[in-house]
Amino acid sequence: MNTIQDNATYKLFLFLSISCIALLLPNKAEAQEDEQEPIVWDVSFEGNENYRDMVLNEIIATSSPGFFQKIFGRTGDFALNEMEVRRDRIRIMRYYERRGYPNVDVSYEIKDRKKAWKKDVVFLISEGNPLQIRSTEIEIDATSEIADEIRSSREYKRAEEQHAFQVGNRYQTLRRVDVEGRFLNLLEELGFAWPEVEIEAEVDSVASRADITIKANPNAKTYFSDIEIEGEISVPERILIRETDIKEGELYRQSKLQDAQRQVFNHHLFRFATITIPDQPQDSTLNVILRVREHPKRSVQATIGFGREELLRTQVSWQNRNITGTGHRFGVSGRASFIEQRLSTDFLVPYVFNTRSSNVSSIFGQHKLEPSFELLRAGFNNSLIYQFDRTKTATASYEFSINEELSRNSDSALPDSVLNYNVSSLSFSGYYSEGLSREPRGWVIQPFIEISGTFSESTFTFQKALLDVRRYTHLTNHLVFATRINTGVIFYGGEQRLPANIRFFTGGTNSVRGWNRQELGPSRVRFDDSGDFETYIPVGGRSMFTFNLELRQDLNELIPKVGLAAFLDGGQIWSDLNNMDERPIQYGAGGGIRYQSPIGPVRVDIGYKLNPTDEDLNIYEGEDFGSAWSRIGIHFSIGQAF
Repeated sequence: MNTIQDNATYKLFLFLSISCIALLLPNKAEAQEDEQEPIVWDVSFEGNENYRDMVLNEIIATSSPGFFQKIFGRTGDFALNEMEVRRDRIRIMRYYERRGYPNVDVSYEIKDRKKAWKKDVVFLISEGNPLQIRSTEIEIDATSEIADEIRSSREYKRAEEQHAFQVGNRYQTLRRVDVEGRFLNLLEELGFAWPEVEIEAEVDSVASRADITIKANPNAKTYFSDIEIEGEISVPERILIRETDIKEGELYRQSKLQDAQRQVFNHHLFRFATITIPDQPQDSTLNVILRVREHPKRSVQATIGFGREELLRTQVSWQNRNITGTGHRFGVSGRASFIEQRLSTDFLVPYVFNTRSSNVSSIFGQHKLEPSFELLRAGFNNSLIYQFDRTKTATASYEFSINEELSRNSDSALPDSVLNYNVSSLSFSGYYSEGLSREPRGWVIQPFIEISGTFSESTFTFQKALLDVRRYTHLTNHLVFATRINTGVIFYGGEQRLPANIRFFTGGTNSVRGWNRQELGPSRVRFDDSGDFETYIPVGGRSMFTFNLELRQDLNELIPKVGLAAFLDGGQIWSDLNNMDERPIQYGAGGGIRYQSPIGPVRVDIGYKLNPTDEDLNIYEGEDFGSAWSRIGIHFSIGQAF
């Protein structure tokens, strides 16, 4: 009995002892937290009035974890390094000093949060007074005649008005290179290949004022002399030199060299081209070196693609370059899909009047299978292309074709069931693109005019005008607002109805996406062999208007190569301009996903008809022959809608 009591007393004593020790010792978790390496939990700035936190965060090395990194405890890469924070202080000071704040003062504080290992880094900035430019003088070290010529040029006036060291601006030392480059380019554009530009600044840091002197020495005017060619070429040197459009004795201009390189590089014969200025005496003559590398003489190219409308499409082309020994090209190409099959040959003359002009002649045969008609055609086309500059191109074409058009409505009466006709037309088109990058930016404008029947070979005499206007606005680095308006009209006074291939149709993957291909607009009934309603067939019209509004969001930061889009499309087809009141604009809205593949963005869009007609829903004489999918258009393709 006593033994049992002694054991119970011992156990009680042991339990109380352990409890007291546990109370006296620090909690293990707390001890681990106290021993944890300090982590930068937040970085902030105070006193910065002219540069936002987002801008300053980009120039420092110290950073804090994002929201999800904090939630999931992935903060190991954000350990506090006070030596790096000191360097960041210097980085911020240099950033301000180079931008016209010579008296800036930067300090920092490291604050503890409730948990001591979480640290807030705060940079305290006193910007001080900015350094203002009090006066700017431009000195030209040349004879009075040369100086007057330079000052009176349009390029000089533009540089004088737009350079960064204007009176009243902040004097930013980082802008020196830009200003020097602007005046060097100005002088090189005026024919001086060896100019010198120096900028002197008298700075009064007490008064926060600066006086600027831009000293320009143009040196001698320079004229092109010899062009040395490096690389194996299959055309005579005179052909290649002609393509540069540089003539011996012509006044040097920097843009002339750039244009020459671009023209040679754009020539179908060359896959590589550079023009450089070698070391030489800096006198009034200039020798340049043109390095080129040719494409293979013959090549075969094959492509394949998929889409909701065409399903499978393929194209194969064969090209024979320099077929005549003077840089001309002959090619054969064929393309096929479930909508169109086309076989054509083309002959390219890359130089007509000058390097900016070219001519393409082609013979073609084509078969098309559209929702409302089937077309067989053959003919030839001759196009004269003129590129004014990198942003503007114009084309004048003549085309003659023999056409056989078959209606896909077997109950239709002639001439709609089978129609044979010729088209002989002149057309004029233009292309303007404000942005020159792979991703379109700014305005893109494409006008088109076709005049048929001018030489009396055409069965129908009509005039067609089209205008496509697009605008791409980058709201942020990852968000683009893309818009397009596409409109057209056909002027025709004949009694016969125009063939379907000439009339306008709309709706589909690249137009109004609530509808399938060509399904938006007036239509007629098609009956089956028993005389029962089958579906509606679009008939097109002579007036057309569509628009597209689309927001494109790039998700690269979250999901690489993936983007989303939301769109509102609208449009209509009218029989002619006088009947536009009969059919209101119809709208489709929806969204889609894009994946940036090596061959272009793979796109899936779903559009919903907002104001469909009975014809759109397959309703005939009050009876609904449609389905739940009649309001929806699903589109799959490669490439953006526009």
